[in-house]
Amino acid sequence: MFDLPGPLGTFADFLVILVGFGFIIFIHELGHFLAAKWAGIRVLAFSIGFGQVVCSYRKGVGVRRGSSEHEYRKRVKGLGAGELERVHEQISPTEYRLSLLPLGGYVKMLGQEDLNPDAVSGEPDSYQNCPVGKRMVVISAGVIMNVISAAVLFVIVFMAGLKVFPAKAGFVEPDGPAAMAEPLNPEQIGSDAAGGIGRGDRILEINGKRMYSFEHVLPEIAMSRSGQRLPVLVERPGVEEPIAFAVTPVKSDATGLLDIGISPPISTTLKQPRDEETLRQFEMFARQIGLGQLEPGDRFISVNGEAIASPHDLLDAAEASGGEPLVAQIERGGERIEITLEPIPELQTGFTRAGAVEQVLRHALGLTGVLMVQPTAAPEDTAQGLMPGDIFARVGTSEFPTLTEGIAAVRSASGGELDVVVLRPSARGELERVRLRVEVDGLGRIGFYPGTTTGLTNLVAEPVRMTPLEVIEENPDAELSLTAAMELIEYPGSRIVSLEGEAIGTLRDVPGAIMNAVGEGYREGQEAFAVGVTLELPLPRQPDGTVPTVEIDWQLTRAEIDRIAELGWTLAGRQELLMLFEFEQVIDKSNGPFAAVKRGVAESRRVMLQTYLTFLRLFEGSVGVEHLKGPVGIAHLGTQVASQGWVWVLFFMALISINLAVINFLPLPIVDGGQFLMLVYEWIRGRPVPIVVQNVATMAGLLLIGMVFLYVTFNDVKAIFGA
Repeated sequence: MFDLPGPLGTFADFLVILVGFGFIIFIHELGHFLAAKWAGIRVLAFSIGFGQVVCSYRKGVGVRRGSSEHEYRKRVKGLGAGELERVHEQISPTEYRLSLLPLGGYVKMLGQEDLNPDAVSGEPDSYQNCPVGKRMVVISAGVIMNVISAAVLFVIVFMAGLKVFPAKAGFVEPDGPAAMAEPLNPEQIGSDAAGGIGRGDRILEINGKRMYSFEHVLPEIAMSRSGQRLPVLVERPGVEEPIAFAVTPVKSDATGLLDIGISPPISTTLKQPRDEETLRQFEMFARQIGLGQLEPGDRFISVNGEAIASPHDLLDAAEASGGEPLVAQIERGGERIEITLEPIPELQTGFTRAGAVEQVLRHALGLTGVLMVQPTAAPEDTAQGLMPGDIFARVGTSEFPTLTEGIAAVRSASGGELDVVVLRPSARGELERVRLRVEVDGLGRIGFYPGTTTGLTNLVAEPVRMTPLEVIEENPDAELSLTAAMELIEYPGSRIVSLEGEAIGTLRDVPGAIMNAVGEGYREGQEAFAVGVTLELPLPRQPDGTVPTVEIDWQLTRAEIDRIAELGWTLAGRQELLMLFEFEQVIDKSNGPFAAVKRGVAESRRVMLQTYLTFLRLFEGSVGVEHLKGPVGIAHLGTQVASQGWVWVLFFMALISINLAVINFLPLPIVDGGQFLMLVYEWIRGRPVPIVVQNVATMAGLLLIGMVFLYVTFNDVKAIFGA
């Protein structure tokens, strides 16, 4: 928000959220205070902040350092009702306090303490002696003020304009619920509705509710009823009429929430890093995909003469290229520049795990690269003697580990020391072994950006069990399977020199070489294949200086060849490529003050209903307690929001204000909702809830809220540290 660098900026953003959160609580308590004054209840204190009183003001006493409570009590001690009334004409019973912890505030009324039901009073201007109807207003006033303040904040936000993701499908998961959506008006649209919801479709409505931004889309889907078919209305470029689809959300493995398999749209403009560290990451990713000439702010215009709308179009062009180079046109500072993109052979994606580490690896029939220090990283991004391009020959006891096994080995030594051996080019150009003893921090890190040798060399890691990614997506509990590589690789660190005489430079050459080797037999329906493989073994050189090699007939099945045959072409560093681009954003702004007021009221209503719906989905099971956020999670999220500017801060505060109103009016004894229910009981029965019952209910409420607070705080901390 203040564009300050590094931790200083984060701390400043945190302070902004802290002050904003305190202001929202202050507004809540101000509602109680004003209503209590209106109802004629004696207000003993109205405090900004909690804890020790720093200074105070009381009419008739003036400003005091600390509290004037002692002085006030001394003046009114032993006075009767008439005398007390006369004293109150000179000295106010209400003390206005500024307390040490400026996080909100509180109102202290005579005869009313949420945590102490025994604190009653028989005075005529006490809380107990106020009519029930007026007490209902007093209890509700805090919530009402929060709703009003949220509506006002929303009005300000939509008058100023909020930068949001457009309600448009960016990436659509193949075979996901969105891609498999069923058209509801095919007779009107015809073939234009084929293929379900597609990339670039603008989402107009979900379940009859207008979608103003992508920030509306995901919550609406997540809060739907499990198994419910959602009507989704989209606008498709080139199609005159909107297309109506029916989509059934499924629970996402990544978030645990209902999802339809779409993500926000990504623009064709490269990111503008805010600090030096982010700039180094940008440059590293650009070099990793072979486009070191790219600069922040570059905008891709076309590829092979065809206009593009997102970086996914680049990947589509690579897939259809047959391996031929792509010519892309970019705009930089008003000039147009042509660059060449080199497609690379695609690899299989397999899911594997080692200990608590779960990852997706790129492989060819189980052949994977070895963990290495990302070679495109800057030297200052490594530590403890490691250098960009170092290949891990050993991590602890793991020889030539995969990315997953290597990271698991490092994490297993968290807080201790670890012996590693890396392969590093010598002055003679040969790889030499360098032994290091490194310290592992408490988060299981030794200080480097990880990469693999998969697309760089023909070096093979120790084969591991893995399962195709699509199998895991359908069944997260599926067992990991043996791979064909386990029959081929006996010694981790071996190199695949050739396949049926075809030289192998990197593991990306393996699929093509296999298809060339089995071509005719595969086309004729052959079921089993023997592919001759030459391996260079990681053994000491022979006396004549040559490297030991071995010839092996690799036995492969037709099903294994089928998986290789499905592979095509892609661009290097697919994920890193997408991370280089800015998300597409638009300004969500109302046309005039009246429209902003209407939108502010509608947004308040939407957020309030969605908050109540969250509790319903908790009981139904489609939302878990782990998805809730406590103060730590809210502060962390708010700090990220604050970095986007003051309009987003106001929007976030409006959300917090609505949520505070909803939570405060839950039927729990220690919040306003529970107090209101007790007043309803008193109004019906003509007498208050027995003190014993109030005490038991208060303790039960405290216990419940305390347990939830501890649970969500634990989850918040765990999420922040990536555990």
